[in-house]
Amino acid sequence: MLRTHTSGIAARIGLICSAMAVSAAPAAANGLDPVSCLIRPYDVVDLATPVAGLMSEVLVEQGDLVAEGDVLARLDAAVEEVELEAAQARADDGTAIAVAEARLAHAETVAGRTRRLADRNAIPGSEADEAEMAASIARSELAAAQLARKIAAIDARAAAERRDRKVLRSPVAGVVVQRAVSAGEYRTGEEPVLTIARIDRLRVEAFVPIAYYPHLARGDVVTILPEPPVGGAYGASITVVDRVFDAASGTVGLIIDLPNPDLALPAGVRCEVQFAPPP
Repeated sequence: MLRTHTSGIAARIGLICSAMAVSAAPAAANGLDPVSCLIRPYDVVDLATPVAGLMSEVLVEQGDLVAEGDVLARLDAAVEEVELEAAQARADDGTAIAVAEARLAHAETVAGRTRRLADRNAIPGSEADEAEMAASIARSELAAAQLARKIAAIDARAAAERRDRKVLRSPVAGVVVQRAVSAGEYRTGEEPVLTIARIDRLRVEAFVPIAYYPHLARGDVVTILPEPPVGGAYGASITVVDRVFDAASGTVGLIIDLPNPDLALPAGVRCEVQFAPPP
């Protein structure tokens, strides 16, 4: 059946009753009679913190419009900031690599010189072998220093990630419908902090007589007429034609996708669907 929010049961019943009042067959050969509908948020998101901590600030209030990615709240991250600073300092420190490079350059110079002397029998061959071993060890020390710096950079990224987990960002563009926390409160990460209704796209729900079913398909463009004081005519497209009918009411459910990129249209408004594109 058509999925609806629990809080919208009464609205669903009203829509079904409106659909039952419409003629059971199309009124004209070139179209279908309009039916009542309801504009809902495209989605409702309960935001919780990914980690436990003390809430340091909440930057939005109920009713505020937010864009995707906006910072909404922060947990205290003083410890994470210090950890990041230390990790970044280790990642930026090139001293160990510079020392290892200098040792390697010296060891290779010595190894080359001793090998030439050994080839002329000026010194024992064992001295040349020892010099070459010292150069090989210096190469290993340089590789270890480079690896240590690479690991330090990874540690810095991990520290930044731990810090960023204390920042709550909006995953959608929409409106704040509930604020459940204030600065200074401790959150465990299990309870919602904010509830955001996504309204950059809207979900329009309608119920039509079963006789409409053969005439409707996904992708059909329709016109949504919100009731006053909103008003206007907006193009939308059918995304769901329910394949399970409501035999008791003789209706079938529709879900219609209504773009709302400028967030101008509110959700929770009754409307009318006209089964034709906007003029």
